[in-house]
Amino acid sequence: MSLKLRSFAAVLIVLFALTACSTPDAEETQGPTAARNQRAAEDFTLDEKGRPTYPGAILGVDVSAHQGTIDWERAREDGVGFAILRIGYRGNSAGALKQDSQFAANYVGARNAGLPVGVYFYSQATSEAEAKEEAAYVLKLLDGVPLELPVFFDWEEVSQGRTGGKATSEVGSWALAFCKAITEGGYEAGVYFNQQYGYSIMHLEHLTDYSFWIAEYKDNQSFGYQTDYWQFTGQGHVDGIDVIVDMNLMYAPEVDREEDS
Repeated sequence: MSLKLRSFAAVLIVLFALTACSTPDAEETQGPTAARNQRAAEDFTLDEKGRPTYPGAILGVDVSAHQGTIDWERAREDGVGFAILRIGYRGNSAGALKQDSQFAANYVGARNAGLPVGVYFYSQATSEAEAKEEAAYVLKLLDGVPLELPVFFDWEEVSQGRTGGKATSEVGSWALAFCKAITEGGYEAGVYFNQQYGYSIMHLEHLTDYSFWIAEYKDNQSFGYQTDYWQFTGQGHVDGIDVIVDMNLMYAPEVDREEDS
């Protein structure tokens, strides 16, 4: 064998060895998989007010102090069937934990109007420890009061704040830590995200025990994975709420959050 052929053969042997070492067993790659979205675009329609509808889904709002004082009876009469209330937030600079100033009033008003209620916490966590701290704070604020819907982890990057540059795959582990702490505290938990976060940083396959809430502003929801809640606009108009408001659909349970492997 010539020197050139021997050199070529040696290269092939090295490449084969590297490939064999770097390819994991199929069993090692198996793990939980988030269920794929099974909802067809043609099943979404618009009602007389231009709001998206889907068979079996319920219309709702998510609100905070930004919406001011809300007339929940009027909101219910305008078709609102559930409410997700901001219970608190972490500041995006110093990182202090604070309660939403309208939470107590919104909780009482929504429940008195007969609406199922859930809450969300606006997170500016920069570590798993801070996510757990936020969950503990939420549980302290709730103090055992009943909720029909989950407690959601709402992490958002603020480029000029403490979370600037933190939108990495670590956020998924922070969401998991928050949700585990909430469920250990006796409440259902969930995660709020947009399409970018859902595809790139949340690692939804590790969050299948919790509710998914997607922000996707269009007339039908096309995100690739099955979700439980869909925030379809941040510019909604509802009777009883004097300013624009986020509007959502809550889907009836359809598939397990984890896809069969």
